[in-house]
Amino acid sequence: MQPNAETYNPDPTYLRELLTRADITQRGAAKVIGISERSFRDYLNSNTKSKAPYPVQFDLEMLAAKNHKVEEL
Repeated sequence: MQPNAETYNPDPTYLRELLTRADITQRGAAKVIGISERSFRDYLNSNTKSKAPYPVQFDLEMLAAKNHKVEEL
C-alpha cells in the first residue's frame, strides 16, 4: 500500500471503522502511531474541530490491512 493523500478522509466514522478492522484500541493505536491519546480521541470525536492529519489515517489503514492479512492466513 502506497500513501495517497488524494484519499484523505478525516471523518471520525471512517477512522473508527479502521480501528475496528485493525482490532486495536484507541489507546493502542495512539501508542503505535506515536500521538497522544487525547489528540487521538479528538480526531475520533465528531464534535471537535480537530481533524486527523493524513499520516494518522494512513497509519490506521496500514494497521487494518495488516490485521486483515493475518486473518486470511
